[in-house]
Amino acid sequence: MEYRRLSFGEKVKGFLGAPANTFNNVEAEALGSALKYFTIWLVVYAILRTVVFYTLERRVFQTLWDLLGVGDAAPYLYHFDPVIFALLGVLGAFASLFVTGSWTHLFVRAFGGRKGYGNTIKAFAYGYTPLFLFGWIPFVGMLLWIWALVLNIIGIRQLHEISTGRAVGAVLLSIVALVIIGVLIGLFVVLFFVILAAA
Repeated sequence: MEYRRLSFGEKVKGFLGAPANTFNNVEAEALGSALKYFTIWLVVYAILRTVVFYTLERRVFQTLWDLLGVGDAAPYLYHFDPVIFALLGVLGAFASLFVTGSWTHLFVRAFGGRKGYGNTIKAFAYGYTPLFLFGWIPFVGMLLWIWALVLNIIGIRQLHEISTGRAVGAVLLSIVALVIIGVLIGLFVVLFFVILAAA
């Protein structure tokens, strides 16, 4: 497969406008390059997200909570130190990258992906590009998660050289399985407390 080393800016532009070709070009890169890209954007995102959360969103939600009559409880949310908030966001994103990537890789393998764990992590690291670029803007997150999901699927397809159907199946089934596990755990916890209350 033809490979051309891309600059940071070319990657950003490529993942937003021509993701298939861009994933082809990063296939030969070391995982460290993808993690560096991910880290730079994550730090920028964490700073912007923290600023927006503690300024604009604080005012919007305070108004909503006042209208709902729970305004007195709202300020406690913002007593949390902003630096800690940002650091936890960064750590959470790294944990999510590797946990989600590892979980999804099981399904990628089941659907015929044989290009290695590192390529699955690269697909996710680069797939978060739209979230990092625009996810700090209030109330647009859901659309960006869908965009990132599509990029993850394209990345899995290109980097593992499998069909679109197999890539969609691997990614979506990994999500469905996580939801089912989460629901079962939630039901178990509720049942446990119901039994305790009845005892």
